[in-house]
Amino acid sequence: MDIDVGEKDIDIINLLNLGQVTKIGNMGMTTVTFEGYALEAGTSEAGGANVNATGFWDAFANTIRSDTSEPQGTAVTATATRFRVSILWTNDGAATAASGAVTSGAGYKGKRFVIADCYCVSCKPSMTDGVLKTTLAFKGAAFDKAAAALIKMDSGHDTSPITALASYVAGTTRW
Repeated sequence: MDIDVGEKDIDIINLLNLGQVTKIGNMGMTTVTFEGYALEAGTSEAGGANVNATGFWDAFANTIRSDTSEPQGTAVTATATRFRVSILWTNDGAATAASGAVTSGAGYKGKRFVIADCYCVSCKPSMTDGVLKTTLAFKGAAFDKAAAALIKMDSGHDTSPITALASYVAGTTRW
């Protein structure tokens, strides 16, 4: 897994008196890349909002299934589905979803990265090392059109733990 947070680039504006003014630019795109070993073509949402992915193709194809039927088969679509990607690092063994809370007490700590309203832009299967591996990439902007944040980082510890994220609703409920 890699998180490439977009840069907040700066530039200069040269003045006639040979002075310079710093020009602050927009933050670039953020890309989150995962490498994994898919067991299936996709993952059904039938298990709820926090499903452990067994396949990646349906996220890229924008055809997340609402059933658990087999065999699976899905073709790419022209639809652009928005996703929220949450990544949680914690020593709390009871934490089973990156969008969930970290338990208070017992020395538990956690750190969570979240990007909302991003898009799955790449799903690349590869067998160069003799094992079928898939690289999945999500890209998103740092801000929406109202300049509200689409990226955040949380951290917490045993006496001030990370709380659970609200259920994601694209375009409205991010955290």
